Amino acid sequence: MGNIVGIDLGTTYSAIAKLDDTGRPEILNNKEGDNVTPSVVEFTSAKTFLVGEDAKGQIGIAEFEKNIASEVKRSMGTKKKYEFFGETHTPTSVSALILKKLKEDAERVYGSIDSAVVTVPANFANEAREATQTAAEMAGLKVDFIINEPTAAALAYAFQSGKELSGTFIIYDLGGGTFDCTIAKIVGQDIEILTTEGVSRLGGKDFDEELTKI
Repeated sequence: MGNIVGIDLGTTYSAIAKLDDTGRPEILNNKEGDNVTPSVVEFTSAKTFLVGEDAKGQIGIAEFEKNIASEVKRSMGTKKKYEFFGETHTPTSVSALILKKLKEDAERVYGSIDSAVVTVPANFANEAREATQTAAEMAGLKVDFIINEPTAAALAYAFQSGKELSGTFIIYDLGGGTFDCTIAKIVGQDIEILTTEGVSRLGGKDFDEELTKI
């Protein structure tokens, strides 16, 4: 079986994982040695850029911050544009750069990545889902599935607990940008999403902003 990875393209951090030889999922470290990568891109010229921790470190420095794109997940599927050094970028194209770094970091250790499963918030609109898939394809990834983050969370919990779940569960997803609540009926690995509600702009960033006002 080829290298298949799972990717969480997050508002603030992104991560990539694969199954080890025993079938256990493991988070892969990036080339900096961290198991998460900041979802931040700094454009240093019209054709050059930094992704991840190096880019994040420039946030707050006026000289560089004007050339930084971050939290683009919140704008996926919209017509938002970014202008850096006379070049136009979109949330999709910026996300592609983040995904490309994740892919390249994984390939440094594991070789060519054949395909990927990418997670998205359960309340993502179709436009945002399509934009996420397009970003992955732009990064050179063959996308096998786009799955809801609560579904991935339920599967991960069942795996880690070593039990086969059966019943109706509430799954909370409080991320850097969104807060979702999903009710799911789970029998083994069969998951039926009954309903999902959420606020697209109520995540860690928003809590941070409110705390700074106190």
